[in-house]
Amino acid sequence: MMKKAVTMMLFLLVGVVGWAQEDTFTDEELTTYASVMVWAENEKAALSSVVSDSVAIWLENTDLTNAQYNELSKADKKGELESVEATEAQVAVYTAIRNRIDDKAAKFKERYVSRIKDDIGAGLYNKVKTALKKDETVKARYDEIYAQLQTESSEQEESTGDTE
Repeated sequence: MMKKAVTMMLFLLVGVVGWAQEDTFTDEELTTYASVMVWAENEKAALSSVVSDSVAIWLENTDLTNAQYNELSKADKKGELESVEATEAQVAVYTAIRNRIDDKAAKFKERYVSRIKDDIGAGLYNKVKTALKKDETVKARYDEIYAQLQTESSEQEESTGDTE
C-alpha cells in the first residue's frame, strides 16, 4: 500500500515538474518567428514612410496646411479634436486622410496576422511570445537570431537599392 502511494506521488511529481518546465525552442522555430518579426518591422517602417509622403501629397490643393494637420492629429489622439480651431472643410480633409491611413494600417495588420498564421502558426507564436517575456535564455537566443536576420535584411535592402 505504501509502495503504491509513493509510486503515485512520484508520477504526480514528474507530471507537475514536466508541466511547469519552460518550453524549449529549436533555432529553426526561433528563426521562423524572428523572420516574421523582421518582416513586420520593415513593413512598419515602409508604411510610416509611405504615410508621411502620402500625407504631404494628400494635403496638396486643400486648405489644410501640414502644421494644421499635425495640430488636428495631436488633438485627435487626445480625443480633443473639437478643441482645435478649424473649418468644417479642414476637419473633413483631416478625417479623409486619417481614414486612408487607418485603411493602410488595417491592411498591414491583416497581412501581419496572415503571416503569423501561415508562417509561424498561432500556437508557436503565442508560446514564443510568452517565453520571450519570461525566459531570459530564450530571449537571448532570439535576440541573437533577430539581430542576424535584421542585418541580413538591411544588407539585402542596400544591395537591392544599389541596383535600382
